[in-house]
Amino acid sequence: MAPKTAGNVVEREMLRALEDGRGPSGSPDPFPIQGDGPGDGKNLRRHVADFDALEALNACSDIPVTFRPTAPGAPHIDIRGLLMPRLAVWTVGSHTGFESIPAEGLDVYSVRIPLRGALLRHLNGEDHQIRAGAATILPARDLVASRFHPGTEVMSCSIAAADLLARHEALEGPDAPLRLHKLASLDGPRLRALVDTIRRIVQHVGTDADAIMGPLLHDVLLNQILSVWPRDQASAGAVGERTVSQAIDYIEAHLGEALTVGDVAAAAGVGVRTLQSAFRAHTGLTPLGYILDRRLERAHADLVANEGRLQVSQIAYRWGFLHLGEFARRYRLRYGCPPSQTGRRAP
Repeated sequence: MAPKTAGNVVEREMLRALEDGRGPSGSPDPFPIQGDGPGDGKNLRRHVADFDALEALNACSDIPVTFRPTAPGAPHIDIRGLLMPRLAVWTVGSHTGFESIPAEGLDVYSVRIPLRGALLRHLNGEDHQIRAGAATILPARDLVASRFHPGTEVMSCSIAAADLLARHEALEGPDAPLRLHKLASLDGPRLRALVDTIRRIVQHVGTDADAIMGPLLHDVLLNQILSVWPRDQASAGAVGERTVSQAIDYIEAHLGEALTVGDVAAAAGVGVRTLQSAFRAHTGLTPLGYILDRRLERAHADLVANEGRLQVSQIAYRWGFLHLGEFARRYRLRYGCPPSQTGRRAP
């Protein structure tokens, strides 16, 4: 059997708490740090320069990752980083290269960002090579193995799957699937900001600002991953179409009542952010824009049939337009004339 190596000793230490602690919402803490939250951190420093050091390191406890040297000489692996109750951030560098094979049951999302060199990640039926300037995110359960090429340095972040999924549900609703692209380019400023957040976690945890900054940065990290990481649009298409259809049905049934975007999202079974994204994708409008358009159409129909019985203001108020100047502006933009020229106003 090939010897286990130190490249992913962080994941080994993260799993020690699976039998000991419970995390938020009753989920097991995947990290081995005793504490109340992400601000309670522990520094990691590991250096392997020969097979004896490698064996000694792996013999200290059960390691849910098997590491296989990929060069004939002595392995060289450097690990430095931080462990927190719900998060681990570290860098791994190797002059010689190695392959890591995770054990089953690692319930984290794994982010890998090559700083130099290249990383090959083996999945079920496909391989992905990631170089500096790109990044990858995967549930650890989907990963078969990772090969670190010689001279590679990788910044890594493992975040408890329960935390990421709970935040996703809070933002987008209980039925919205989380489907992140496996690979992402770091060309854009929003993804570079995500990388900067990971670096800041390393900088602040263990300092005097730890208790305040640690939980805040953990919270920012969750939100950034869910807001800036590219999504699988093809798989989201059917969900988005169904969401918009349900939302429109609800809007049409309650168009003349007090109505908020939150109400519509709840009726469609999604979060407000998911509803907004789906509406833009399928209608070119925001949910609020759609509601205003439909109410403007209803007001127009009433003005056409009005025949002077009601004032324009009464019809505008009926359909929720409280600012008559704004109503007139929207109406003229849509129908090419002021509302007063559509229906004859009563004296």
